[in-house]
Amino acid sequence: MAGVCALCGSQVSATTGSCSCGIVSPPKKTNVWKIVLIVVGVIFALGVAAVGGLGYIGWRAMHSNGNAIQVGQAADVNEADLGISIYPGAVRLPSGSARVKMFGMETESAGYTTSDPLSSVLSFYQDKLNNYQGKLETNAVSTSQSNGATVLSLAGINGNAKETLVVTLKPSVIAAGQTEITISHVKFAAH
Repeated sequence: MAGVCALCGSQVSATTGSCSCGIVSPPKKTNVWKIVLIVVGVIFALGVAAVGGLGYIGWRAMHSNGNAIQVGQAADVNEADLGISIYPGAVRLPSGSARVKMFGMETESAGYTTSDPLSSVLSFYQDKLNNYQGKLETNAVSTSQSNGATVLSLAGINGNAKETLVVTLKPSVIAAGQTEITISHVKFAAH
């Protein structure tokens, strides 16, 4: 810490850090914290750049070759997309639609509600799926129960594509006395 006093100009003692006028010189500032903060800042910036780069690569992969995801009102899913009739008088849920195209697989799904009892809706879709079954090389319509929901499913081959239709029916958790209907139609190339 030896140096010259800024006030009196005399030599500052290396051991005491003071000069003949008695003023103690402040210790020299070290740049350790500046260096640590710069290193942390550089690491943070590199991390942000890496995450951004990976996000961009994922986005490009997702949007290449016709891949796309649309959900909610942006997913304009209609009866033809679903491959099966929509229950008469059913009202579409505002955010209950999705359209996904990824790696040769297409999925369209939509959600609806109706004030009709679940048994009437179940009978309607059993009939519709049994009729659709004639379009596919498949087995019979499968019906299962899970957590208060009834799930009807049909899978098979239609020409050169595999198709799966799934209709899920359950009492509405939003509105008492309503039945919720979710229809999903999945298609992908058969190998």
